[in-house]
Amino acid sequence: MPIGPIVRAMNHNRTRVALIILEIAFTLAIVTNCVNMIVDERTKMVRPSGFDDDNLLWLRSAPFRPEFREQQYILNHVDADLRLLKSIPGVKAAFNTNFVPWEGGGSSGTVKIAGTKNVPVRTQIYYGKGDLFGTLGTKLIEGRDFVPNDFDYDQVNGNPKVVIVSKKLAELVFKTPHVIGKQIEDGQAVYTIVGVLDPFYNPYGWPIHEYVFIGPSTVGSFARGTRFLVRVEPGAMKSTIGAIDVALTKANAGRVVTMRPIDEIKSEYFAGGRLVMKGMTVVIALLVFVTALGIIGITSLSVAERTKQIGTRRALGATRRDILTHFILENWLLTTVGLILGIAATYGLNFLLVTHVSGVKMDWRYVAIGMLLLWTNGLIATILPAMRGASVSPAVATRSV
Repeated sequence: MPIGPIVRAMNHNRTRVALIILEIAFTLAIVTNCVNMIVDERTKMVRPSGFDDDNLLWLRSAPFRPEFREQQYILNHVDADLRLLKSIPGVKAAFNTNFVPWEGGGSSGTVKIAGTKNVPVRTQIYYGKGDLFGTLGTKLIEGRDFVPNDFDYDQVNGNPKVVIVSKKLAELVFKTPHVIGKQIEDGQAVYTIVGVLDPFYNPYGWPIHEYVFIGPSTVGSFARGTRFLVRVEPGAMKSTIGAIDVALTKANAGRVVTMRPIDEIKSEYFAGGRLVMKGMTVVIALLVFVTALGIIGITSLSVAERTKQIGTRRALGATRRDILTHFILENWLLTTVGLILGIAATYGLNFLLVTHVSGVKMDWRYVAIGMLLLWTNGLIATILPAMRGASVSPAVATRSV
């Protein structure tokens, strides 16, 4: 079928044509960027931390008795609590630490190679005492775990001499994961690396999710209490929480014990993301639906305005298929022009989002899928009014009114 007559017909309704083209272009831009953001958010949700999240429990002991004001009392009490926790049925390991997985933040600082003028890099920094690897479930890939001698320093006013780092931090600072015996500094002290762990992933406000520096230290104070991560046997979370509460309260009633499973903290962390994903899904559905309505409306109006012309064409020998093909081709041309503009709008919007807000670069496959979706959407929306046009009788051409 010749395209010229179709283009000339559209040229008589420039405003209407321009509006539907812009609607299709904006729909493609918004839909593809929404899909891109949904996929990015879902990728974050399923990304493994390297820890046994399903069986990890966060525990806080908040003291209120005056003896806890003595720091040495707290240090001794942490050791007693670690021994007690490991003796409770269902508990596999325990670690006294200020680290909380999936909190969305935590403690951070900067480090560099000791004795150099290198630009410091930012990393997560945590401290702890107990069974680090047995609790988290991550792996020691090089070196050793902390040993009792690592804690032989003034834990109130001093700094540890050794640290364990993540493989990603080692590679960032030293350009190699083999860093045992190498030294780093944070502006306060120099530390010797004795162990490298991997994997490690904990979401943070800065892009330091895979970088961590862990020092040997008992963590606790009267104001903030003492905190632990406890790893329990699979399926024993509920019963173990009850046993821990009873055991710790019985051992020392001068405190309040609170506990939360890490998978609950993780679910809470992603609650906002899930809400955004649902909202974007609704936006996508509404935009596609509204675009379809726009195409139906314009095609129906076009059929109504050209009823006599259609009748004349039928009288001159045009078949119903010819009329149907005319409107489908007309829609295809409008949709194609809109999608071409939409590609530019898609990448422009993605650039603005990545540069000024957040997100990842657009995957061309989402653009291709979006174009296919809108082509299909336009075709389906055109069929019904086009079929009404194709059903116009040749006798219409003879009517004067």
